[in-house]
Amino acid sequence: MSDEYKIDDAKINEIAKAFSIDKHIVEILYKAYLGFSPYLEKQFLAHAMRGIECYFRKRMKNDRFIVICEPYKKGECSENQSQASSYYYPPKTVIRCNDKQNSSFIINYNEDLPEKELRDHIAHEIGHLFLLAAFDKEKDQGTNINTEINTEPLSSIFGIFTMSERNDFYTNFDIAARNHKNWQEILASFLKIHNS
Repeated sequence: MSDEYKIDDAKINEIAKAFSIDKHIVEILYKAYLGFSPYLEKQFLAHAMRGIECYFRKRMKNDRFIVICEPYKKGECSENQSQASSYYYPPKTVIRCNDKQNSSFIINYNEDLPEKELRDHIAHEIGHLFLLAAFDKEKDQGTNINTEINTEPLSSIFGIFTMSERNDFYTNFDIAARNHKNWQEILASFLKIHNS
């Protein structure tokens, strides 16, 4: 990975300062992300989403878990509504089928967003799912991360980690619509999502 997008101590400090969150929390999240990221190396964002789906299945011992990513229905996304949203439906919640063992994570998004913004919003929403899997309250006592309180900053920070890797990967393909100009632009994008 190029130095521009590599997450190092200086970037961790900058993330902590930008999101007004303890540096130690960012370090814990990054360590958890590093445990997951080998599944994503040199992968497109869609593959990253499938990677976290598989990670969630294994971590939560639920082979029937699925991630669904689809645009809001026409007229469902207003100016006051989030550009993307996600909902976790645990087992025994019937969504789209009668299989009560199935669980799902549904991401809805505004299909009119420019591709770069859309990808950042989806990465942010995937961050919510990552937090559910990586910091399960019963499995990870003592991490000092309260995901119920800090979900939004942490999911944005997860998005920064994910899109830093993706941006470096896409640089090789010269896909301007998907690439941020630099790491500062990635940070600014996720701060904007967090503050919206």
